[in-house]
Amino acid sequence: MILQGQKTLFFLLFNFLLIGSASGQNSFFKFTISEEGIYKISATQAEQLGAASLSEISIYGYPGMLPQLLQSENLGLQEIPGLEKDGNLYFYLSSPNSFEFTEGQIEYQSNQFAESISYLIGISQNPKRIETITGELGNTTPSILYQWNWLKEDENNILNSGRTWYSRAVAPGVTRGYAFPLETNVSADWKIVGKIMARSTSDSEISLAVDDLSIAESSFEGIPSSTYGIKGLEAILDESFSPAGNKIERFRISFQALNPNDAGYFEYIGIGVPYSSESIDVGIYSLSQTQTFSISTLPDLSVWEIEDFYNPKALDISTGSSISGKKLIVFDKEKASGTSEFEPVNLELRLQSSWPDLLIIAPQELRNSAEKLSLHKIGMGIYSEVAYLDEIYDSFGYGNADLNAIRNFIAWHYHEGKKLQNVLILGKGTFDYKGVLGGRPNLVPIYTSRNSLNPLKTYSSDDYFSLLEFGQGNWEETREGDELMKIGVGRLPVINAQEAKIVVDKIIDYESKPKAGDWKKTLTLFADDGDNNIHLRDSEAHSNFLNTNHKEYKQVKLYLDRFEQERTGESQSSPQAKTALEETLNRGSLIINYIGHGNETTLTAEEVFMTSDIANWADQEHLALWMTATCEFGRHDSPFLRSAAEELLIAPNKGAIGLLTTGRPVFSSVNFSLNKAFMEEVFKLEDGQAQDLGSIFRNTKNQSQNGALNRNFSLLADPSMKLASPEFRIEFTSFKDPTSKKPLDTLSALQELEFEAEVINPSTGGIAVNFNGNYLIELYDKAAISQTLGDESNPVEFKEEKILLFKGSGKIVSGQIKGKMIIPKNIAMDFGEGTIRIFGESRNPDWEAFGFNTAIIGGTSGNIPEDNAGPEISAVFGGKEQAPFTFPSTSIGMDATFSDSSGINISGLLPSENLTVQINQNEPIVLNEFFKSENSTFTSGKVNFELKGLIEGKNLVTIQAWDILGNKTLFSQEITVKGSNKLQILRHKTYPNPTQIETHFELEHNQPGENLILSLAVYQADGKILFSESERLVKANAHIGDLSWFFLQSQTKYPAKGTYIYKLTLQSELDNSTDSVSGLIVIQ
Repeated sequence: MILQGQKTLFFLLFNFLLIGSASGQNSFFKFTISEEGIYKISATQAEQLGAASLSEISIYGYPGMLPQLLQSENLGLQEIPGLEKDGNLYFYLSSPNSFEFTEGQIEYQSNQFAESISYLIGISQNPKRIETITGELGNTTPSILYQWNWLKEDENNILNSGRTWYSRAVAPGVTRGYAFPLETNVSADWKIVGKIMARSTSDSEISLAVDDLSIAESSFEGIPSSTYGIKGLEAILDESFSPAGNKIERFRISFQALNPNDAGYFEYIGIGVPYSSESIDVGIYSLSQTQTFSISTLPDLSVWEIEDFYNPKALDISTGSSISGKKLIVFDKEKASGTSEFEPVNLELRLQSSWPDLLIIAPQELRNSAEKLSLHKIGMGIYSEVAYLDEIYDSFGYGNADLNAIRNFIAWHYHEGKKLQNVLILGKGTFDYKGVLGGRPNLVPIYTSRNSLNPLKTYSSDDYFSLLEFGQGNWEETREGDELMKIGVGRLPVINAQEAKIVVDKIIDYESKPKAGDWKKTLTLFADDGDNNIHLRDSEAHSNFLNTNHKEYKQVKLYLDRFEQERTGESQSSPQAKTALEETLNRGSLIINYIGHGNETTLTAEEVFMTSDIANWADQEHLALWMTATCEFGRHDSPFLRSAAEELLIAPNKGAIGLLTTGRPVFSSVNFSLNKAFMEEVFKLEDGQAQDLGSIFRNTKNQSQNGALNRNFSLLADPSMKLASPEFRIEFTSFKDPTSKKPLDTLSALQELEFEAEVINPSTGGIAVNFNGNYLIELYDKAAISQTLGDESNPVEFKEEKILLFKGSGKIVSGQIKGKMIIPKNIAMDFGEGTIRIFGESRNPDWEAFGFNTAIIGGTSGNIPEDNAGPEISAVFGGKEQAPFTFPSTSIGMDATFSDSSGINISGLLPSENLTVQINQNEPIVLNEFFKSENSTFTSGKVNFELKGLIEGKNLVTIQAWDILGNKTLFSQEITVKGSNKLQILRHKTYPNPTQIETHFELEHNQPGENLILSLAVYQADGKILFSESERLVKANAHIGDLSWFFLQSQTKYPAKGTYIYKLTLQSELDNSTDSVSGLIVIQ
């Protein structure tokens, strides 16, 4: 609790401790106060600060929090005038909190960020000084002036959201009192103002009293008890009262309601004590508006008019007592006392000579990762600079940790440099600026809404930092108050250096070492069920847009209602959908776009995704950008919890590369409009180039404004990052009949064709003759109809690309591609548009290329080959080409080779003719998508597949293949599994050995897919341990090869030359079984 008595405060800044040393180049210092009043600095102190005299001392600052409204004057240092007199410099300073009268109504503004406020002292040649005004003679009468005293208690943030904090809760039937001793010698009305709030589901009442005098009662209607209903009703208090004896001792608040769980609160209480201007003592006095009145005070007291903070006036009433004013301070300059500390500050941020495209804003504790990312960006051609919070606060906040200092710093770059494109905030921010509630740190503050009671209209948002035009910034929480973002802003809400390193390393790997593959042209649409299929319908609307405008992207539709669900009691789950999501992430997808129900930890009521799932995901090579149009999934401003979005972002080697996500409850209609804007923006080019995430996010938000309802959508990502995309494009030059060499405009069943294509360098527009590597081509039939199961809503039909007709590979030579394919008989006979995608990969250098085309597919060719024989099949199991096929594991690799003069059928149009493998009598596994033809032809190809589900003992593996004419072949092989019920390290090696600097370990084991603990221990010859390390391997591969020992890793135990013993141990999380191997390492 803070009780602020606005009695006159006098502070002499002497006996100060000069923290650090001030060089000749550093002429600014900051000092901190907590109370409003007149301060002074002596000539001696001025000299100690480096000034020749008081005439060189300037004071800079702002009264309270910096304003939201952005004005040009806010970007410079604003000087506070002083008055030199009797060897001292006097100046008026505001406390961290402030109040003002607006249309006669008093408005109190508590400082959100701190309980104290800092100001700057500088040395200048022309400091600003106070003007002295002489009182006039006249017949003006005295006036009643008020000293205001404030009670503020930051204890409760009702929704853990928004900037409004309330007092301790007052339970029904309880009266709480606060010591509030005030008195005056004037018999006039006192005033009480404030804001009170009732959180009650029934009618309730809050009563206020001073001592035994009841002064106000407010009645409140009950609020709904719904999840998303408003959580409290407020009332403005503005009353007059007359206490007995013109004094009070205590303030009391009482609450009455029927429900014992209800409560009453106050946000703030202000009491105005009346004084007569004809006889005033030291103090700060206010009127609701400027008046002319007579004033009388003791001759040794000084009077200033201080309504205009940057233009106060010293009043000389010795020759006339009639003055005009609204706010006065009366003080005795001889009795001022107090001490303070001066700290040198560096304002070098204001001496900017270079202007970045990307600003990274971070606290000092995240310096290493911030600088690492900045250097990486510079290497990519994105000029980047890092600015640290303490420097921003000193340079643009007068030393105060004020959110608007960050905004002003960004705005200064925007207006002065005219190059700024994006801002990346590195560090978590919470709604609890002052750390009232404890929990996780508020490293870089985030903007919070005014609304703190409506779950659907309260929010935190970094969008505020992009409202950079002069006149922007008020950001009223209505549609009329919407403002356009001017730059991209993203945040990585990490809480320590370790998390920062993980996320920054993910970004650098994504941009500098991207994994090749079709995942860069794959989009996943993930939709919840129920609610009359609204989520699926919205997802289908986005799908239709993509089909029309970006058909080159393959769509994977993870619609929950297409998967079987299991019921347990009142809840349902869908293991199939959960598995499908994990498999999609493992295969890779450029974007995961989810629509439906969710919360801070979960997607869908069936818990298809939960935060706890991440720990049991294997490492993922291809990281997606997640777009989650759901409730609260991306809440990142809570000091109490880490949301699923945060966990996806900070998960090492898996999860998400970034997220566009929601931090509060949202309406589905708002979700749809924002998601629609995102889909329309994400692949849009600017000047022929892909946009970065910051531009995509900025344009998405600007095109979907909806008052406060969508401001909680955040970009948790590096805004300067672009989505992974192949550097080169592939253009088809011909599709022709191999016999007649005539161009083909329609592809029909059983038709053979030749295709040619070129790899194009987008920079030159010519053929990339240095591109040598391999290509993969896919041909899909027309979109086919699928149907949901109708678990919670009616079944729905939707179209998707699902019939793969051909998949083949071949060589790219000097940017040229040639190949053959054949159309199977199993196609939909109606004529329509199919799709062809081709991917190219070069290894030296590492380049990728992509091409896309459409083709009319339908009907039957007249050329039917004469072929009555099924495909020839051979297979290698577990690396063995010949018997005995005995293995110690229930999972082994299968490499199957197929050849047929007519080509292998992989069309799934007729399920009976699928390419399959069957283990024993289990359900056959469809291998269509795993087959690819080789050598630029269609007559032979391979399937590489991991066989899982073998049993201890004898197993029969059966492969079934069809050619495109409908000829079948069965291939069977007996496989024996022996020793699979015990964890075994099958083989291992250490290299280099002997060695000098480091050694690496590789091993193979017989429990692939299990969660294992791998431990390494190194011993000296006497048995003392020299080094140890362990690692959790999620769904471990059969081959493990990422464990190393760097000899200088330990700062206390350096190995001497000699022979050491190592021990590798594997432990299963499933049954705690272990196996170990040992060997020698020779260090030379």
